This record gives sequence, structure tokens and C-alpha cells, in this order.
Amino acid sequence: MNKKSLILSAFDMKPTEVQLVTPHWWGVYKFQHSGAVTGPDDEQKGWSLSGEELAKVDIHFFKTFEPDIFHLSEGPWKELPGDADRRRASEALRPGVMELTGKNVIDDYVKYVYPNADDHLASGVYDHVRIISEKYGDDVLILMNQGNPVCGVFENGGPAGDFNDALIAIIEHPENLGYLIYRLYESALSRIDALKAVGAHGYIGSETCVSCDIISPAAFRSLIAPALRMFYNALRGKEMESVVYFLGDIVPIIDDVADLGARALMIEEGKKNFNLDAADIYRRLDGRIALFGNVDSVNLLRFGSTEDVARETFKQCNSAGAGFIAATGSPLCFDTPEENVKTFINTARRGLNAPGAL
Repeated sequence: MNKKSLILSAFDMKPTEVQLVTPHWWGVYKFQHSGAVTGPDDEQKGWSLSGEELAKVDIHFFKTFEPDIFHLSEGPWKELPGDADRRRASEALRPGVMELTGKNVIDDYVKYVYPNADDHLASGVYDHVRIISEKYGDDVLILMNQGNPVCGVFENGGPAGDFNDALIAIIEHPENLGYLIYRLYESALSRIDALKAVGAHGYIGSETCVSCDIISPAAFRSLIAPALRMFYNALRGKEMESVVYFLGDIVPIIDDVADLGARALMIEEGKKNFNLDAADIYRRLDGRIALFGNVDSVNLLRFGSTEDVARETFKQCNSAGAGFIAATGSPLCFDTPEENVKTFINTARRGLNAPGAL
């Protein structure tokens, strides 16, 4: 079986003959590793790459470490003829949306501000995906990782106002806030159509600011979950693989997450006084959804020894079973030692009970 078939087997919760493994390689490390940037002060040069240049960065990482998926980031958006109209519509309609007192203005905002699938294709943000798909698409699962609409709703300057405004709206305007979120996720399906057109096999949606270290489980269930269930079940209908990546504490809503319709779950490392134990979460999921692990990208991969990395990797792999993919909780950091990344991958690949795994 090739890498693609093995990952799909894991998503089906079937045992595989090898432990599947991938670091979380969305983001900055791949740019530094390829030589496209030198460090944090040079980061924007990496994010400016597109098409063939960005494909070369991703392929270089893949050839070096041989992870079991392509975990891609988007390229920069090039200006389109309709973008000026969308900006004007956003400026005109956003004040009304921020009040969250009516649904009509939300409908107009989504209609006139958000791009369709053809716009996404014309923008060039997925040009590198087509190149990678043509080269590796038969053998490796190609997944695009992007921030989902709820990220924009809760960020400063979003359609609901600033972060504090969005939190207040949970109490003061819950129905219309939920409607805004739902409509934005409907609009985001245009990304999926564009990704399918360029040969991607699936999508990793980052869900920020909606875990239980920020909002209550009740707020998640009433305002966020309906939109996520619609979105991830729509991906299944489009025959696109789906991974939901939660940033924050999901333990109080683990049953809700398992019921969203995604094929797999990614989790962060524990931080901010919450604990995300991969083995415990794997048990709680009880075979309902595959799980990517959460080896610490900072304290272990960036600053730890190879022995520390091997120990934690072995522990996670040996505590789970079918449907578990060894992974890091957050994207790899600048200056992460290459040897640590290779130790992480090789420890998983040697086998759970192989002599010398630690």
C-alpha cells in the first residue's frame, strides 16, 4: 500500500502495517529548511512564494523527511478585478454586520464580500497544489490547511468587530452571531471546490478561539457546532477528506467534536493550564474519528534532546492503535534541529515494540 492508501485506512479506523507519522509542517519551518528564508525576520519572504517556487519548498521538505501526507499552506492572493468591489462592499456592510441585529445584512455581506471557487482558482493561492498533485497525487494524500471562518469572526477587525465584541455577542446576540458563522462556513465551501479542481484530496480546517479555554461548552454547542457539522459533512458529500484542527482545550466537548463529520482530528499540545493527553483523547474518541497526535513542537522538537523526542513519540504511539497518526501539536518552529524531526519520524516508523525504539 502507498502512503495515500495507508492514511485513508487510518481514517477508516483500520489497522495499518506501519505506524503513520507526519510532523505538523504547515508554516515557517519548511521555508527555513529549504533555504527560502533565513529566520523569523525573513518570514514574509516565505509567505510571498507561490506556484512553482512554493511547490519546490514543499517537495524539498517531503523528500527530506518523507512524512505520510502533504500538509500544505496556501500561497499569496494576487489582485483580481473584483477585489476592489469586494473591499468596498466590506467597508459598506461591515458596520451593519457588527451590530448583529438582522440577518439580511449578513446575507448581503457574505454575497458581496466573499470570493467564489473561480476567484480562488484565479487568485493563484492554490497553483502549487496542482503542481504537487500532478507529481504525487496518486501516491500521497494532499491536504490544504487553512484557518476556517470562525478564526476571522473572533479576530480583531473581523465582521463581528474585535475579539471582545465577538465574545460579548455570544451573550447579547447569540442567534445572529450563530447565523453569521453558519453563513461564512457555507461560503467557505467555495475553497473546497477550488481545491478539488487543482487535485487536492482534502482539507485541514483550523478552528481557533472556540475551544473551552475561551468559550463555554454550551456556547460551542449552540453557536459553533451547527456550522461545523454542516461544513464537514458537506466535504464528505464532495468526496473530499477532512481533518478538523482545534487550537485549545477540547476535552469538555470531545463528544461533540467526534460528531462533527470530519474524518480525523488534530490537537494542540497542552498549554495555558489545560492538559491534552493524546492517549486519553484517543480513548475518549472510542474509534469514532481518527486522531493526529500532539508531540510538543516547542519544548521537545525545538529545544529537547533526541532522547526526549524519541521517548514521547514512543509513548504516544504505544498508547494508541488503529486510526492514530503520530504528529506534532503545532507547526514546526524556526531553528528546530533537523535531527529532532528525523528522530520523531524514525521512532514512530521503527515500530511500537521494536527493539531499540528508545
